[in-house]
Amino acid sequence: ETLSDIIDDLPIVSSNKKRNSSPTSVAKGISPSSGITSKPMRNHLNSLSLDDAETCVAKVTPDRVYSVVCHPSPDNIITCAGDKKGYLGIWNVDQYGVALGDEASASSDGVHLFKPHAGAISSLAWNSSGTSLFSASYDGSVRAFDANKEVFEEVFATYDDDKIFKEKVGYGTDQGYNSWIQSMELDHRYESGKCFFLSTSEGRVIHIDSRAKGKVTFNQVLSPKKINTVNLHPEGYIMATAGLSTFVELWDVRNMPSTKKLKSLASHCAGRSINSAYFSPNGTKLLTTTQSNTLDIYEGAHLASGVVKPMNSIRHDNQTGRWLSTFMARWHPGTFSDQEMFVVGSMQQPRTIEIFGGDGELMREIRGDALTAVASRCCFHPNANKPIVIGGNSSGRLTVAR
Repeated sequence: ETLSDIIDDLPIVSSNKKRNSSPTSVAKGISPSSGITSKPMRNHLNSLSLDDAETCVAKVTPDRVYSVVCHPSPDNIITCAGDKKGYLGIWNVDQYGVALGDEASASSDGVHLFKPHAGAISSLAWNSSGTSLFSASYDGSVRAFDANKEVFEEVFATYDDDKIFKEKVGYGTDQGYNSWIQSMELDHRYESGKCFFLSTSEGRVIHIDSRAKGKVTFNQVLSPKKINTVNLHPEGYIMATAGLSTFVELWDVRNMPSTKKLKSLASHCAGRSINSAYFSPNGTKLLTTTQSNTLDIYEGAHLASGVVKPMNSIRHDNQTGRWLSTFMARWHPGTFSDQEMFVVGSMQQPRTIEIFGGDGELMREIRGDALTAVASRCCFHPNANKPIVIGGNSSGRLTVAR
């Protein structure tokens, strides 16, 4: 089966659930989320179910899930997962059990598997229109699945300073064996998704503009150790980084590039390494997941200077161990009834996915027969008219609560 055959068959391209539709149709009808319906949000959250193990869970990748994302189409649940070995799995949740053509006894599980990378896929992100899926990997490359061209395209790769790579955009960005791309964040100031931030294992943040011939806007050392995440404030000026240095730090991207050693605008030491740091959709809060067993919520961190302290520090067991991916609490990209919320995995028994309000209140613990392992990496559907939660575990399975 050729790549073209697979993509023609790819369920994400269909808005009417026909398996042979054009891949470009995936973007049609996508509009900004209208938010949750008039039903109170508590009722929506309480209705989330994981009880049907036949339809709520699927084996999507061969190995441990490192990254999860959901397609922005408001009418479909298209989940994507990247794993430890470089596989990308795409699951059309509503395609499960649909009959395949004339074969009455055969049915689809809705899952399609690709291998665009040679190393772990650390980050996945759809552009705002849902036409391109960007993936960043430990192999030092960023690739885009282009639904119009029906191909995976390399949009960036790191190279060492050998003169044979001098014409490459990533020339000089590979710092050796211990250097890899730890995370990627699309630059929301450019809707195409062709501009993005990368954080690396040796403490750098790189901004790439892949439009036209492409260029590295800046390649700045911001930490002596690995930076786990980089995240841009909704207003587009303040950037948050966090990682093994134990500090969450705020930076002004307008000061980059700089030949001098930059000093962060504000920072806070968590005591132990920080798995992630993300701004809330309206930008008023910053959420970190720490190895000090806390979920820390900072108020107005983007306006602060000097040492900042969390307004709320939630005790949370984040000791997943070496065989599970770390927890990274993630915001819902929208707000409902002017309230923000975030989702995170849990070490509790029976297995649980937790949803918190923006103020730190635990709003829902999701359990069910379909959730049999720790969901280390979780996200929300960005544009559905009700909450939909996706969790990925270390056996390559995705679980969907809706």
